[in-house]
Amino acid sequence: MSAFPTVEAGALPWLTVEQMVEADRLAVEEFGIELLQMMEHAGSSLAELTHTLAAPGPVTVLAGGGNNGGGGLAAARHLVDRGRAVSVVLATDTPGSAPRHHLRTLAAMGIEPRREPPDDRVVVDALVGYGLEGPLRGRAAELARWTAGRFVVSLDFPSGRRHPGGVDAAATLTLALPKEGLRGLDPLYLATLGLPPALWARMGIDLPARFGDGRILRIVD
Repeated sequence: MSAFPTVEAGALPWLTVEQMVEADRLAVEEFGIELLQMMEHAGSSLAELTHTLAAPGPVTVLAGGGNNGGGGLAAARHLVDRGRAVSVVLATDTPGSAPRHHLRTLAAMGIEPRREPPDDRVVVDALVGYGLEGPLRGRAAELARWTAGRFVVSLDFPSGRRHPGGVDAAATLTLALPKEGLRGLDPLYLATLGLPPALWARMGIDLPARFGDGRILRIVD
């Protein structure tokens, strides 16, 4: 039995990368939903999923320099609040503004990024998002290879999926609506970003309420 309510895959629209980019744009520019608000939803749900599915013990968060990494860093804070010891490893020395926001908060909590990951068995993969094309490179590729044999929860898309050296996720949490590139992935979970039905209607998507039974759902065939 799933620890979370389920939703049939066929009952959901599956978005292209272009559609999700447009949804993000509408959220910020037309509905006044700030990026950090959406990131907070993502991080809180990612922490809940990881804490529920993974064995007890410390967690290493692998974070890239973009919005996906910011969601992972938000999750780090929520995991600490759930009693987990958390280490953070960055895939870049030049993170964007949103990850820097969360890094400042973590620093105030006494958590500074470390260069090399510890030997933790539970890993949050927030290296890259759904928009990446092609295999991982550089530091992100190194960190993805390090995850082999560990219990990995990926945010929105397993980093490097379908490419050699990509992350083999034990679970994936996608956001708002599932992405086309995730079809066939199991287990796949869906979390709310708090985007209103009116936003989807602007995109021509007729979307019934999905989260009446909880903010995280498991997508099943």
